[in-house]
Amino acid sequence: MDRSELSITNRIIEREMRLSNALHPAKHLKDPPYRFLTISRDEGTLGDEIARVLAQRLSWRLYDKEIVNEIATNNHVREEVVRQLDETSDEGPQGLISDTVLGLLKSLGGSPFGSEEYHLALLKTLTTIATRGNAILVGRGSNFALRLLEHGLHVRTMGSLEVRVQRLSKSCQVIPETARQRILAIDANRRAFIRHHFRQNFDDLHFYDVVLNTDHLSVEKAVASVLSLLDLEVPPMVRSLSKN
Repeated sequence: MDRSELSITNRIIEREMRLSNALHPAKHLKDPPYRFLTISRDEGTLGDEIARVLAQRLSWRLYDKEIVNEIATNNHVREEVVRQLDETSDEGPQGLISDTVLGLLKSLGGSPFGSEEYHLALLKTLTTIATRGNAILVGRGSNFALRLLEHGLHVRTMGSLEVRVQRLSKSCQVIPETARQRILAIDANRRAFIRHHFRQNFDDLHFYDVVLNTDHLSVEKAVASVLSLLDLEVPPMVRSLSKN
């Protein structure tokens, strides 16, 4: 992330904190140790399931595809345009919009929403969501974008290719070779997305606070591990789970 991007991030953080303090002056007298989580995951490592259960147990809001929705809404562009540039795009983060979408935009008299516009909107959206607090952000380089923001815990789920293939083959009811190709394609997409938008290596573990190898770790145990690090008041159901 270059200096201009850091400046943008800092301005957004300052704006959101001023607004939050004005609306809830007593809320930040004692900040909790963690106010948001980011979860980065390799395909087939239970990252999405872990994020969903954490959101339920903490009563925090989960942001996955919702990030795409917020970008589209806040920038007055169609969701299919944002999805073309998202980390989940089948075409990968090429920084280009398909001729079909560009044609649609031109026919409607709209201005193109390309890679640069997406990148800036993504940075603003992630920072705004994290600053609000009580949020779990899944993927999209959120740990890279928010690494300088306080009160965030950055989690990475990973695992061996063999276990991931078996897991995806079973859950999607496809042959192992199909599962393998899908995993490799998605993994490559996500790494290309990080290189393109943040100029970083997805596999650089310095950008994560917690790394969970889910080869032999259930969703419940992974959730309990993360909860034990948050040092937050959680419902009794979670405390009993963490003892198992």
